[in-house]
Amino acid sequence: PFFLAVEEPKYFWNFPNGGVQFEDPFPFLGIGSDAENVENNGQLSYFGDPVFLGSGGSGAVFSFSPKYASGGSDSNMNGKIAIKVSWKRSRSTVEKECQILRTLEKSGVPYVEKCI
Repeated sequence: PFFLAVEEPKYFWNFPNGGVQFEDPFPFLGIGSDAENVENNGQLSYFGDPVFLGSGGSGAVFSFSPKYASGGSDSNMNGKIAIKVSWKRSRSTVEKECQILRTLEKSGVPYVEKCI
């Protein structure tokens, strides 16, 4: 894939299936090592330094390092996270995958991926 830092601090990758762009830092609601707590408090967690890990038929995966959390609390910011960006043409497959992941989470399975 072609990588380009565009208008710092933005990052852009161009793939045959389309482009992916992230701002740095990139805000997420309800993501962190204690995601339930973050969701309940409505805090944003900010991650940055995106690194391309790989891509396949349904999307591309990137790692992000924690930057900070809104509200001044960094207690939920332990370790890197992986984010999969799905291609538009994979929508129905991703929707089915998310239904399964939500069912697993509701059943009490720990450390289930989150669909956002």
